[in-house]
Amino acid sequence: MGSRIKQNPEATFEVYVEVTYPAVPGADPEVRRQFPEDYSDQEILQTLSKFCFPFYADSIAVGQVGQNFTFVLTDIDSKQRFGFCRLSSGAKTCFCILSYLPWFEVFYKLLNILADYTVKGQESQWYELLETLYKLPIPEPGTSVHLSVHSYFTVPDTRELPNIPENRNLTEYFVAVDVNNMLHLYASMLYERRILIFCSKLSTLTACVHGSAAMLYPMFWQHVYIPVLPPHLLDYCCAPMPYLIGIHLSLMEKVRSMALEDVVILNVDTNTLETPFDDLQSLPNDVVSALKSRLKKVSMTTGDGVARAFLKAQAAFFGSYRSALKIEPGEPITFCEETFVSHRSATMRQFLQNAIQLQLFKQFIDGRLDLLNSGEGFSDVFEEEINLSEYAGSDKLYHLWLSTVRKGSGAILNTVKTKANPAMKTVYKFAKDHAKMGIKEVKNRLKQKDIAENGCPTVPEDSLPQSAPSPLDEKRDPKLREDRRPITVHFGQADD
Repeated sequence: MGSRIKQNPEATFEVYVEVTYPAVPGADPEVRRQFPEDYSDQEILQTLSKFCFPFYADSIAVGQVGQNFTFVLTDIDSKQRFGFCRLSSGAKTCFCILSYLPWFEVFYKLLNILADYTVKGQESQWYELLETLYKLPIPEPGTSVHLSVHSYFTVPDTRELPNIPENRNLTEYFVAVDVNNMLHLYASMLYERRILIFCSKLSTLTACVHGSAAMLYPMFWQHVYIPVLPPHLLDYCCAPMPYLIGIHLSLMEKVRSMALEDVVILNVDTNTLETPFDDLQSLPNDVVSALKSRLKKVSMTTGDGVARAFLKAQAAFFGSYRSALKIEPGEPITFCEETFVSHRSATMRQFLQNAIQLQLFKQFIDGRLDLLNSGEGFSDVFEEEINLSEYAGSDKLYHLWLSTVRKGSGAILNTVKTKANPAMKTVYKFAKDHAKMGIKEVKNRLKQKDIAENGCPTVPEDSLPQSAPSPLDEKRDPKLREDRRPITVHFGQADD
């Protein structure tokens, strides 16, 4: 369905590297060591090393670049490989794991542990952790994984809506960018513009790119996608095709001097957005107003409210696609663009006329048709949102489609029931402690994280991850379960 995430990768990660910043100006960063040692793709290693330092070190206080960030490399099949990074104090060394798995919080946590092993010279623990992780069969979502005495994590379920504060990308994005600019950026992505995002902190920069793109769900950005652009690739900013690119603030002056045309620019540090378009104003006002209202209502709470607000907007825009599915006996199910556009209200019609030309919508429809015609069916939170809302409709074509698919393929499509499965409504629970925690406290934790990242040269011995509590201990003291969540590493623990 247009997703850029690879299904069933062969290993939890492809390679781990430690890269040092060049001592000589103009030289390339150097891979100091790697795991596995026999990893031989030199092209990937060279590319990785350059992405590990995507800034001008001479023009900034290196302590302010932020510690954890994630770049993306696209493979030959257009699938994304994530480069999870952790910069050392002083930004002279970068620890990086390349993986197809979008496990941001998990890999950030593991990088903290690996970096600490390296600083303390604990080579056997370093090797044991990487070897265990590398050989680990990829577990199912929700599985608890013990890699060593100090490392424990729960496999994230990427099918769920992202939560605040558990999801670091969405949390940092929502804290850093105000609602109005989030709406402008969302509209720019819906119209597939050329978009540049600048920020002085790499961690916040890549979180804003990943977090904003995730709000397009169930659709996916189909064009150039570079969460952080290294200096040697700045010419990408002049590309004629749509792009979503993050750039460190130290490179902004050079980028501004380039021949940029029709580019939307968000400066996260100043919370300002420049656009030559009226994209937000051209979206149906009722949907935008409802989205804005929901975002302001959830601004003081945690949970999936932010992601769900955008999901409701996506359902309002595109949820009637099922009414445009064409059923002919003995023929594959097809999608009728004319029906999709014409049956909507006049205020929506102009937007949809443009939307059917967008790659993100075409890929979404192609993916749905593939699943229907193969007899697989589909079940996700977008379809459930349609069922819960007015967009599902009760027209005869919809019920004919449901009946035909069931009879024709034998697949029971949970997604097209006229009533949502009650069990699904309980999927998005989050901890009671987190439910009581407002965005203000999340901001305070982010501030504490900044102080920790920029002020501590090494990790104190007493802040090392401890062995995981047993299930019995957790039952006696529920707080223990919260304490070992991956998110606590980022918002509460002092890192070097």
